[in-house]
Amino acid sequence: MSDNLLSGTIPNSFYALSNLRILLWGSNKLNGSIPNHICNLNKVSLMDLSHNQFSGIIPHCINNISFGKFGMYDRVYNLSYHVDLEYRPVCTYGNFLVRTYDQFNAYSERAEYNKLVVVEFVTKGRLSSYKGNILDYMSGLDFSCNNLTGEIPREIGDLGSLHAANLSHNRLKGSVPKIFSRLSQIESLDLSYNGLSGEIPLELLNLHFLEAFNVAYNNLSGKTPEMKAQFGTFDRSSYEGNLYLCGHLLENKCSSIGESPKSSSSSEKKDRKWYKIDIADFYPTFIVSYIMFFVAAIAVFYMNFF
Repeated sequence: MSDNLLSGTIPNSFYALSNLRILLWGSNKLNGSIPNHICNLNKVSLMDLSHNQFSGIIPHCINNISFGKFGMYDRVYNLSYHVDLEYRPVCTYGNFLVRTYDQFNAYSERAEYNKLVVVEFVTKGRLSSYKGNILDYMSGLDFSCNNLTGEIPREIGDLGSLHAANLSHNRLKGSVPKIFSRLSQIESLDLSYNGLSGEIPLELLNLHFLEAFNVAYNNLSGKTPEMKAQFGTFDRSSYEGNLYLCGHLLENKCSSIGESPKSSSSSEKKDRKWYKIDIADFYPTFIVSYIMFFVAAIAVFYMNFF
């Protein structure tokens, strides 16, 4: 149901779709909060609620959703079924496409049809199409471009089968959860354009499948992760827009490991020598001191001789 003009909130009765595997509601005008009952859709592997007007916090029960854990075992996107020869259904629903292909059997009065599902989903910064067997293994969460607030739920770190997560362009606060280091299958992680603060957890260096990483335009501080393993492939665009973040790829260079960049004013004060005098301050001070000394000398002279 993506790319429409749908408005309003997510219906309370939606939790009844217990076998739903793909939920694409991106680019609509949906609003309100993301309700907790969406966590009852525990078989969903791809969820796109991006480019809407959702507000409030991300439900902490988000780890109840499988995001690919079920699909790895039941292979639901590669099913065959039999129908009568005269039925050849072809259905197209926007980004969700169902095609049928004839596989005639000369010794059968029935035809076998394979159901091929094609899904478009943004991951690694680009729109990609997934179909057939790959959907049994692909999983993703996209809540980008909304008005979500609060902290990033630590529970997202429990989604070990998740391949892509995009929470960018919201108003999220707090730190980047260290538990994200448990997203062992994550390939794309975008937390850019929020209000996140604190340091980038060094534990993220353990994400060996990470191909796209973006924390740009937040309030992060400290040192960027070492340029090794997957983090050796990221460039400046992954970190830019964080005033107090320093590292080899940024204009701000770290003075020592773990330190934030020092302000230019403090650096100038440190470099200033004790014997250097500010001329603009010297002359007024000298004149005032001279006048006071002269007046004091006259007063002493007056008291001694008169």
